[in-house]
Amino acid sequence: MSLLDEKMTSELANSLKKASGAARTSLEETVTRQTTRLRSSTKTRKSAATRERIMAAATSLMVERGNTDFQMSEVSSRCKMSKGALYYYFADKDALVEAIFDRSIDELVDSVEGAVAGASSALEALASLTRELTCRMSVGSPLALAMTREVIDANNNVLPSMETHFARIISIISAQLDRAKGEGMVREGVNSRLGAVTISGAFIFAALEVASLGEDAPTGDKLARSLIDIALNGMGTEAAHTTLAAVGHASSSSDAEPEKSSPQVSEQG
Repeated sequence: MSLLDEKMTSELANSLKKASGAARTSLEETVTRQTTRLRSSTKTRKSAATRERIMAAATSLMVERGNTDFQMSEVSSRCKMSKGALYYYFADKDALVEAIFDRSIDELVDSVEGAVAGASSALEALASLTRELTCRMSVGSPLALAMTREVIDANNNVLPSMETHFARIISIISAQLDRAKGEGMVREGVNSRLGAVTISGAFIFAALEVASLGEDAPTGDKLARSLIDIALNGMGTEAAHTTLAAVGHASSSSDAEPEKSSPQVSEQG
């Protein structure tokens, strides 16, 4: 073999060796990345499962006692974990209750969307979502208990806080009020968004009031019918409607009446 052939063979062998090494390195890096990703995914699933277990334990304590006056040590005991591990997932009790509240809102929205989706008319949809709201926000429910604490903790930001959490519910109700207008069941002049906020507010504060009434509180279908009746029929009698219409007409006439000009004094020549 010539010297040139030996050199080419040597270079080819070196090239193949380098290529093989690079391929091996690339394969090892790929395996490492996939292993890391798999471990991360497994850790994430375990973390999510642990959070759910903690929230379930806290929810059980809330429902059993009818309030949110539980201790974090009680939660850790039920979960059979140290308090340090518990605080890894939730900084304090407020964070835990807020997480329960947020999840309860998500579940409420899902149930309301399901109820509305199967309704053949706007009134049926409003009646269905009313039942879902009263059921989910019934006395002693996780949502009602967590919401009560949220209201207390919100201090002067109660309304903005509630509107933020109930934004999706408000949008659903607003859409159904628009639908009801098309079906001739709600007056065209009604502001659907404002109406939805009003109805949502009624449910929020009715739930808080009902929780304070205890056994004397109206619940279930009775509460749902009462709230939907007030929302659609109002509280005034025919006499009140007539008087209100007259007051509105008088006010409109007064606003439309032009200003009387001052009498002109004729100049004496």
